[in-house]
Amino acid sequence: MAELPPLNALRAFLYAAETQSFKKAAERLFVTQAAVSHQIRLLEDSLETQLFLRLNREVKLTDEGARLLPYVRSAFRSLKSGVDQLRADPSPDRLVISVLPSFASRWLLGHLKGFQASYPDIHLVLRSDNELETFEESDCDLAIRLGDGKYPNLRSEFLMRDAKIVVAHPDLTEQGSLSIERLKTLPLLEDAGPDGSGWLNWLTEQELDPDDFRISLTVNDSGMAIDATLDGQGIGLVRKSLAQDLISSGKLLKVNDYEINLTYSYYLVAPEHHFQKTKVRIFAEWLHKELEASFLPEYFAYYGS
Repeated sequence: MAELPPLNALRAFLYAAETQSFKKAAERLFVTQAAVSHQIRLLEDSLETQLFLRLNREVKLTDEGARLLPYVRSAFRSLKSGVDQLRADPSPDRLVISVLPSFASRWLLGHLKGFQASYPDIHLVLRSDNELETFEESDCDLAIRLGDGKYPNLRSEFLMRDAKIVVAHPDLTEQGSLSIERLKTLPLLEDAGPDGSGWLNWLTEQELDPDDFRISLTVNDSGMAIDATLDGQGIGLVRKSLAQDLISSGKLLKVNDYEINLTYSYYLVAPEHHFQKTKVRIFAEWLHKELEASFLPEYFAYYGS
């Protein structure tokens, strides 16, 4: 251990390498650019090798610096993880969850009564956000995300898959069904969510001519797409998971059996050690059981790598 370079020099190297800038590294470390340059020089002298090429307005890693970077990054990540795990949870009865707005409003909130009845001592704090929680300098315990499950430096726990389905307000259907000819006369509403699938995909896969149909509204939030469909503004192509409860209550009707499987799935996401927190384990176990009680088995077929 005595042969290792100074920790401050390694940290300065990590930030400078990640940002490719001594100035940006200084801003992250709350020191001067000269201080970062000094620490890098100390590290280079200690290792007897050049780690950066100093150009006119930028710096670039040398081959030796690029070889060192993943080891330094891994070491600091491991050190932080170990320290975090030794720290007692300052709020063992307060669970902060970052969740997609659409999933929060259209499914999760309607099912939390059972969790609160079973665990009345846990104070839930839901933060509705489309942006991925990084957990850096944050009190967030857990996130629920729709994606590919690949989030750097975070653990992803598969929850379920999803699909896009066609739904409508009962007033727009013909006794609970909707013919293709009728569909051509109605405005189409689509959720252009993170998976990118929409009416064009749905129509093309059924060998229908998109020019025969009229898309009147496209939104990038699934909740808005369902709200517009509930308002009778048109025929919605929405995520099946979010429409499930509305279909069960009769507020919306599924008017076509054809579905588009989403390339993305739902995941629980957090740093590895967060999953060791008692409150996180309790919520994760409850959520898995609640989802399995609410959706068909095909939702839980995992096709990830």
